[in-house]
Amino acid sequence: MPELNANVPMIECYVRGNFLRDQLDSHDKYFPCMIFGVTSIQGRSPLFHFLMEDGGVWWRMPINAFCERPGVPEVDIHELVLWNSFSPHIAVTEFQAMRNMRMTYVARSGEFVNAKYLFTLDWHAPDDNTINLGFSTNPGQHKCGHVMLRDDGNYAIQPNNRVRLFDPSFTTKTGTLIERFVNTRKWDVEDANKWKTSDDNRYHYDIE
Repeated sequence: MPELNANVPMIECYVRGNFLRDQLDSHDKYFPCMIFGVTSIQGRSPLFHFLMEDGGVWWRMPINAFCERPGVPEVDIHELVLWNSFSPHIAVTEFQAMRNMRMTYVARSGEFVNAKYLFTLDWHAPDDNTINLGFSTNPGQHKCGHVMLRDDGNYAIQPNNRVRLFDPSFTTKTGTLIERFVNTRKWDVEDANKWKTSDDNRYHYDIE
């Protein structure tokens, strides 16, 4: 899995001019760009890399720097992203079953926001020699981040427990959510002394 940087499915969109000017000015300007990568720094919002028409490459911009088209009003990042990155070790997946699927999410304000699924960010701790200082592998704390395009032209990143997806042929019972509890268990099939392998060179062995 990548550490710190990872490729993402390319997004052709616009970057707000104020993010190119350290928020000093150009709040009414928009520039075509192509998002191509993401940076994951634990304790900071996911940050994105992009290419501009003048050949300039920009690094580590938050999701609220981008919009689908010029003139889209900027939304505060706290309404777009719920959690910071859980680890510098990140995976990016465009799930085929969810590709371009319609979805909604509940923002911090309580507003239901309509959007379209793009791809998913997820985090992990790579090996026993790397100290895991976060919650990337904690069953009760870990969250993924679904990157989506909102109907208002902004982009957002939200975890599973804030989103609902809609597949016309399958999600036909959307009136009331089934009550759920967060899974806090680590599922391990080698945590009990209930069986042992054969102590010889036989290929097949019995279970005791």
